[in-house]
Amino acid sequence: MQTARLSITGMDHEGCADVLTEVLERVRGVATVCVSLARNDATVQFDETVAPRERLLDAVIDAVNRAGFIGELELAQAPAASSATRHTMAPHLAQ
Repeated sequence: MQTARLSITGMDHEGCADVLTEVLERVRGVATVCVSLARNDATVQFDETVAPRERLLDAVIDAVNRAGFIGELELAQAPAASSATRHTMAPHLAQ
């Protein structure tokens, strides 16, 4: 698994974080999603065996943008979870 963190612009309430979490969970290859309204970021873990890293990152950023937000790639490190963070396992990988 690989991890990527994105800076997210355009989230202004918890509903935005919820929507973005759902959108990112639907991206093929994404295993886990952690969206933080407080930090204005999203951390995704993805399975690089599904597609090359660059293609997966493009798909993640495209999904963020199609949802009405702006996503930019940051350093690949996961932040610590907080109460304002949504952290879920993508349904197609939870077994």
